[in-house]
This record gives sequence, structure tokens and C-alpha cells, in this order.
Amino acid sequence: MAKKELLSRFNLRDYNKELEEVLEEKDFQSQEKNLLLSMLYKIEIGYKDYTKIKRDSLPRETFLENIIRIIKEKCNIIELIRPNEEKQDEKKYYAIIEDNKIGCYQNEQSVLHALLELDKKNFIIQNEEMIIKQSFKNMLKEGYELDIKEVVTNFDGWSWNNNIDKNDRIDCFLIYEILRIIMGNSFLNEWKEDGLGKKDYLNEIRKKSKDMFEEISKYCIISNCDIQFIKCELKKTKNELSRMENKADFLEKKYAMQKELSNKIKETDKILSNRKMLKDEFIKRNKKLPEESKIFSVSDLEELLQNERIGYISEKEIVNRMLEPKNYVRRMEKLKECIDIVEQSGYKNINNEKAEKELINMQLAFIEYLRKVIMTTEDKKELQELMNKFRYYLYLPIKINGEIIEIKNVPELKQELEKIEKKIITKACKQKALIIINQDINYNAKIIQKILDTKQIDLLSITAVFNKEKDDIKINVFDGEVLDRTETIKKDKEKDFRVKFDKKIKLFI
Repeated sequence: MAKKELLSRFNLRDYNKELEEVLEEKDFQSQEKNLLLSMLYKIEIGYKDYTKIKRDSLPRETFLENIIRIIKEKCNIIELIRPNEEKQDEKKYYAIIEDNKIGCYQNEQSVLHALLELDKKNFIIQNEEMIIKQSFKNMLKEGYELDIKEVVTNFDGWSWNNNIDKNDRIDCFLIYEILRIIMGNSFLNEWKEDGLGKKDYLNEIRKKSKDMFEEISKYCIISNCDIQFIKCELKKTKNELSRMENKADFLEKKYAMQKELSNKIKETDKILSNRKMLKDEFIKRNKKLPEESKIFSVSDLEELLQNERIGYISEKEIVNRMLEPKNYVRRMEKLKECIDIVEQSGYKNINNEKAEKELINMQLAFIEYLRKVIMTTEDKKELQELMNKFRYYLYLPIKINGEIIEIKNVPELKQELEKIEKKIITKACKQKALIIINQDINYNAKIIQKILDTKQIDLLSITAVFNKEKDDIKINVFDGEVLDRTETIKKDKEKDFRVKFDKKIKLFI
């Protein structure tokens, strides 16, 4: 059956064809076009597995449309860089040259990473969090790019791998994935796309888990900021808090600012509606400006005034919000909290060892968050999803003492991770999300932990066969019809087994 007929029958879109049509309009060399087509092919091949591992991913169609949109709207020139031109301090995957132009190495990971760098990532943060604002935003941007890039680096249509580059900001990737588990992928995507700051996203994280918000904020401070910057911003924050505590004076100044902005809006409207005043303003402004900065025409001034008007309106809306009693109180609380977080972070003694310790503390706070979630989750499907997310978390990379290891292998976390996994398993068995293998709770959890220690793509389809041996129980774990691996566990509580031996058993119900 012809490809076109097959696509039509199942109402599928040919994204390869759509990209080819976009590339026809671009002045790319054939080598560059082939690289982009190969990248899209790799995404299509790996995306099914990517969504099975990362449960709340964007629909495949949305993901592909976004990549094609970036190529169409933002990328006009591609410069392929030879590997032997790589400098020691350059990232492996990409180099941005300028707007609408990328430089990248000749592989799919590199070109995808470069394209993602071209795309706008807003991640707007309110001014009350000025001390952590830039470092938190940078962390989200880096984490987002590595999150998306994972589809071509870690999934090949056959297996799930951890192909981590030592130059990548692995800490940003880890934090982004933790936030993705806590808040959901749609929350992070909405934040990325929101160019107007319609919502206080940090406050949403704060409401969901105050402990996680504080731990991530502390890490952002000690891993991404220099001491002088922190001191300067801390002083500004304390001064702002002090002004707010003098309520009468603060309100008087804000009302004066509100009036001033209203007058500026009125004056701008008057100029825009009167041609003579517009021309007079054009002459007046150009007299004050140096030659290289002069306004080219009256129509350019008109556009400039419209933009200034939008800015005044935006500033006035911020002032209006600050004058609302509930926002006044909330702003003061945020400033106090921000000061507390900075002072608790120990920013005066920043070093790699301190940053690594804070990263581990963050994981302990996340494990505690999961413990609370398990306690309140009763739905069978939600428990299965939680087990998927927890399994993904266990295999996330973390850099400890300069070495990249998986979360599950961090010595300081092992005991707590085992405890939390046992809690999920026990709750899932109780709610009939998992099969009960043995009536003894501890032994049952130990068996299931062994089975679940896998990078099998589809966790929910996992099956196992139990065989009795002299002193042990042999567990053959299957990926579909293929034997994935064999585990053994000391024979114990044999009479309490609830499953048949020598028969394939589906683990998830």
C-alpha cells in the first residue's frame, strides 16, 4: 500500500513531508537538510518509548509541530562545525552564533539542542524573588532543553539509555524532572509559553510543596550566584521590606506612582491622537538624541509611543496589584521568605562540596514529598503512574564528587529510596494495582523490588515466572516474550506464596 494512501486511511500527518516543504523555502545545503530530516526521523522513532517512560509527555503531534515551527520561523542559517574544531571549554552539542543562525556538530543531538536554544523560553518569575530569579530561570531553561533532547539521546526505538554528556548541566536536568513529577509537564510548558506572567508560577510550586520550593531555591543560590551579587540583591530586598513595613509612606509613594503613570498614559494618548503634537514630539526628541540614535520617521515615533504606552499600562497594573491589601501582605511574606532562604543557604561560603550536599538534601526533601503523596493516593491508576514516575526518578543522573551516577546508587539516599519504594509497592498491592506475590508484606515487597529494578520500557506490561530451587526462588523477568533477566531471592515464606510457580504472571493488574 502506498505511503500516501496509508496516511490518508488512518488520517495521519506526514511530518517528514511537512519538514521537506519548509526546507524547500530555506537556503540550506543538502547536508544540512539531511541532518534535520534525520533528526526528525530519530524523534519519531524514539517518541513512543519516550512517552512510556516519561508519562505525561506532550502529544507526539504537538512535539513535532513545535520542532518544525522553530525551523520554519527561527532558523535561516546552519553552520556545521567539524569535531576537530571543538575547544575544551565548548559544549559538545551546540554553539549559537546569533539570532536565526546556529552552529552545531553534525549529529542529531547537536542540531536539536541548537534549535531548542533558538526558541523562546519565558519562565517569568515575579520581582519579589529577585535574588533567585535569574538562577532559577536559567535552571529551568537548561533543564527544559535537556528534557526535550532526551528523546534523541536516550531512546533509539529499542532501549532506554542514559547518554549523558559531562558538559551538560545535569543538576538542572535533575531539578527540572523533579518539578515535572511534582507539578506536571503541562504546568512547566504553560510557564515556558507564558510571555505575560499571567500566573505566579513559583507560588504554585510553593503551595504544592513549601519544602521543595525552599530546597530548590537554596540550591539555585549557592550553585549559580556569586557572593557579591547575592549581597547586593539581599540588601535591595531588605530595603524593599523596610519600605513596606512603613505602610503609610509606602502607600503614599505607590499612589503617587499610580497617578504619574496615569498622567503619562493620558499624555501619550493626546500626542498619538494629534498629528501636530506628534510632529512636535518628533522634533523635540530628535534634538536631544545623538546622531546614531535619532528617530527615523514620525511613523517610527508613533510605534515607539505605542510601545511606551503599553509599558506604562503594564507598570500601572503592577502598582494596582501591589495596592490591593491581600497582595500587599503576600508581597511582604515573600520578601521575608526570600531573605530567610538566602540566609539559611550559607551563601557566604559557596563551594562545590556545599552545592553537592544541598543537592542531596533536595533529594531527601523530594523523597519526603513522595511519602506524603503515597499516603493520600488511593486510586489504582494513579498508584501505577506514581510507580512509573518513581522508577524514572531512580535512573536520573546526578553528579557526586565529579562522577555521574544514577540516583538509586547514591549512598546517602539508598536506604530512604528502598523504604519509599516498599511503601509504594505495599500501597499498590493493597489497592489491587499490583499483584500480591506473597502474603508476608516485607518479603512480598522484597520480591517486587527485585522485579522492578529494570529499564524495561513498558513497566506496566512486565511479567515474571517463579521457579523453586533448592535454597532459592528463581525469578525470570520477561520483556514481552523475551527474557530480560533472572533474579534470585532466598527461599522463605514458601507456604505464603499467592502465585503459581512455573507460570508466567503479569505483575500489574
